[in-house]
Amino acid sequence: MNPLSAFSEQLIATVADAGKSVVAVHARHRFASSGVHWTPGVVVTADHTIRRDEGIKITAPDGKTLPAELAGRDPGTDLAVLKVEGLDASVAARAEKFTARPGALVITVGRSKDSAIAALGLLSNISPESQTWRGGTLYQVLRLDMELHPGASGGAVVNDAGKLIGIATSALSRVSVFAIPPPTIDRVTKQLVAHGRIPQGYLGVGLQPIALPEHLIKSLDRTGTALIVISVGADTPASRAGLVIGDILLELGGRATHSPEDVHGLLGAQSIGGKLQARILRGGKPMELEVTPVERGQKE
Repeated sequence: MNPLSAFSEQLIATVADAGKSVVAVHARHRFASSGVHWTPGVVVTADHTIRRDEGIKITAPDGKTLPAELAGRDPGTDLAVLKVEGLDASVAARAEKFTARPGALVITVGRSKDSAIAALGLLSNISPESQTWRGGTLYQVLRLDMELHPGASGGAVVNDAGKLIGIATSALSRVSVFAIPPPTIDRVTKQLVAHGRIPQGYLGVGLQPIALPEHLIKSLDRTGTALIVISVGADTPASRAGLVIGDILLELGGRATHSPEDVHGLLGAQSIGGKLQARILRGGKPMELEVTPVERGQKE
């Protein structure tokens, strides 16, 4: 067998083995998506592909169709968790220690109702813990250089040994496919199975980046962007704190605010019920306010 044929046969075997833990998820029109059998009876998939909360079904690797119950979802990390009774499929084999470097070959394995879906690419970049544009936190940012079939979102990303290093999503970047790393999946899955949600702090304020005038940049000793308040909800933490439309938010919780993502990053579960100091400009004059986030979905 020539080297190319041997390489092809190895890829085929790796996809077949990884595919034993990958299911098709039927929760939207046109395309199914994919999911990974994470722990017995628990399937993890990409949240952006779940377009309904009821009537969800999965197709197992053996071709059987089973009903699935949505345990919860976390848009911040683009993860959703499904409970599936009677799923007789392998649980995903994870890489014990992640040592890959940029340039390493990776394979995404998804599933349609008919067969596995495979894509070959490279691990293009690895970054440390980071916040997504949706407000969630990833243990690591794993960017992949590959094209992702729509039905493969939520599928397994495996290394050259066929071990899982993440779950594929195209929703956390406008330019890259990401692999959501196992530590993040573990954290989110445990919370969703236990509580059905990921608690998030809520302020009830709309914010938009704005460039500060040069004289304010110098007097405030900061870089040139901040956030202008464009809306304040009635009876929300923001309104009770005294924020009004036109205020310019410079800092929250002692951290400079240059983009809405900077605010989202401060509104994790630990922020609920605590007090955050807000430094603002009103009419060109600095002011200090105190705001107390509540859990999203609650008023008090």
